[in-house]
Amino acid sequence: MSVFAQPFRIAVVSIAAVLASFGIVFAMCRMLGIDASPAILAATLAMSLSRRAEIPTPRKLAAEFIMLPLIALTAGLVGMALLNLPPVGAMLFTTGIVVSILLRKYGSIPRTIGRVIATPLIAILVVPVHIEGSAGKWLPAALMIAAGLTAMLCSAVAAWLAGRVGWTEIDTGPPTPAPIASIPASRSLHITERMALQMLVALGLAFAIGMIGYPAHWAWVVLTAFIVCSGTVSRGDAIYKGLMRLGGAVCGAALAAAMAHVAIHDPVWNAAVIFVALFAGIWLRPINYAWWAMCATLIFALLQGPRDDAVLPLLGMRVVCILIGALCGVVAAWLVYPIRTEQLVRKRVAEALHVLRDALASGQVPDLSVLDHHESELEHIAAPIRLHRWLVGSANAQTHPAAWRDRMQHLIVRARTGGFDRAGMGAQMRELGAMLKARANVSANRDRTPSNPFD
Repeated sequence: MSVFAQPFRIAVVSIAAVLASFGIVFAMCRMLGIDASPAILAATLAMSLSRRAEIPTPRKLAAEFIMLPLIALTAGLVGMALLNLPPVGAMLFTTGIVVSILLRKYGSIPRTIGRVIATPLIAILVVPVHIEGSAGKWLPAALMIAAGLTAMLCSAVAAWLAGRVGWTEIDTGPPTPAPIASIPASRSLHITERMALQMLVALGLAFAIGMIGYPAHWAWVVLTAFIVCSGTVSRGDAIYKGLMRLGGAVCGAALAAAMAHVAIHDPVWNAAVIFVALFAGIWLRPINYAWWAMCATLIFALLQGPRDDAVLPLLGMRVVCILIGALCGVVAAWLVYPIRTEQLVRKRVAEALHVLRDALASGQVPDLSVLDHHESELEHIAAPIRLHRWLVGSANAQTHPAAWRDRMQHLIVRARTGGFDRAGMGAQMRELGAMLKARANVSANRDRTPSNPFD
C-alpha cells in the first residue's frame, strides 16, 4: 500500500466523524439559541478520537463511554478556570496531563483512561469553551457532556463503517517482545515517569512564559510545548518535532499571507475551504507533522474572518509563540532525565537483532507480529536521525545511527519476505552486532556531553 493510501483512509474516517459531530451539536446549539462553541469542541474531540487507525475493542469503548462525558465536563471546568483564574487553570491542566501520562504504565484500560483524560483537555486548550446565550444554569455542563458523547459515538461509528469496508482493523494491542537481559535500563525511572516529569517542566515553563509575556496568546505557547514533549523518546526527537512544528507554522503563515487578499464572502464556501484544509492536514500529518502545523495555521487565519492587514501581525505572533513553546519542550527533554538519541537507536536495533538471532539459532522464522512491532519501533525513531545524517553529510554514513537502523530494517524485511537463511543473514547480523558493541564501548568511555544537537 502507498505511503499516502492508509493516511488518506484515516483522514476520510476522521473528517466524516468531525463533520457528523459538528453537525449534530451545531443543530442542538441552533435549537437552543446559543453560540457554536460546543459544536467546535465536539469536532475537535472527534478529530482527536478518530485519529486511531483501528476499531476500539468493546472494553475500551465502554471505558471511553463511561469516562469521556465526565472528563469532558471536568475539562470544560478547567477551561473556564483558564479563562477566569489562569494560574488555577494552569495547575489543574498540568496535573491532568501529567496524570494521563503516568497512567500509561498500568495496562491497557488505564492507558485508555489516560488518553480520555488528555483528549478533552487539549481540545479545551485549542477551543476555549465560552458559551454565550445559554438560559439555563445547567445547560453549559449538559452541552459539554453532549459534545463528548457525540464525538465518541461518531468516531466509533465512523471507525466501524471503515472496518466494514476493510479500511481499519480491530485493536488487539501491540505484542509484548521478549525481555532483553543484555540491554540495561538507561535510567532508574520508568519511561512514563520520565515523560511525565519532562511534561511537567515543559508545561510549567510554557504557562509561566506565556501568561507573563504573552497573556493574549499563551495557549499557543502551551500547546506547542505539549506537542513537542508529548511522546518524545529522545533529545533528538524533541528537536526534530520542534523544527517540524515551527517550519510548518512558518509555511502556513506564508500561505495565509498569500491568501490574505482572496475574498470569500459566502460563509458556506469559507467553511468548505476550512474543512478541505483540515482534511489535508489530517491526511498528511502521519507522513510529516509539518504538514499539519501548516494546515492548522492556515485554518486559524481563515477563522479570523475578513482577511486584512491585522491578520498578518497575528500570524507573526503565532510563529513567535510556537518558537517559544518548542524551546520549552526541548529544554525539558534535554535537561530532565534525558535520553541520548544514539543510545536509544542502539537499544532498539539491538532488541530487534536479538529476536532475529534467536530465530536463526532455532531455525524458525520469527513471529510476524513481533517483527511488525520492532519495525514500527525502528520507524518511530527514524526521522530525527535521518535528518541529522543529511545535515552532517556522508563522511560517517556507514557508522551513523541511521545506517544501523537502515541495516536492521533491511534484515527485518528480508526475514518477512522469506529470505531468512542462515548463511546470508548470519554474517550481516554479526557485523551489525559488532558495530553496535564497538560503538557502545566508545560511548561508555567518552564524555557524556553530546557533540551535536541530535545526539
